[in-house]
Amino acid sequence: MPMAALSIGRILPLVLLAPLLGACVSGESSAGRASALATTVSRASACKAGAPQRTTLDRFLAAEKARGADAQQISAARAAYIGVSEAETINHGVKPRPCTAEERAELKQRMSRIRAGDFTTL
Repeated sequence: MPMAALSIGRILPLVLLAPLLGACVSGESSAGRASALATTVSRASACKAGAPQRTTLDRFLAAEKARGADAQQISAARAAYIGVSEAETINHGVKPRPCTAEERAELKQRMSRIRAGDFTTL
């Protein structure tokens, strides 16, 4: 089997499931907020509306722990963030969506809050 076919075979399920990954977790849970964070960060990067800091995930997880999340919830949040980020990145590479000026402005504001460590609006 050619290498390109193998890669497409592995990527295609993620591309098809990307829109569903965020819907699989409740927005009220740590994993739900991590999913929302990953979606925001990925879209902002794609729209050139701001990039996360290297410590964004760690700071988010620390904030979740401060909110009372236990080790299992933190682990689920980390997995949700990574899974959604990877799926969003692959999805954007396969089927890019254009960004409107309004969306870019909204994402810039959200990324500014995220970079400041404010995760309350997720």
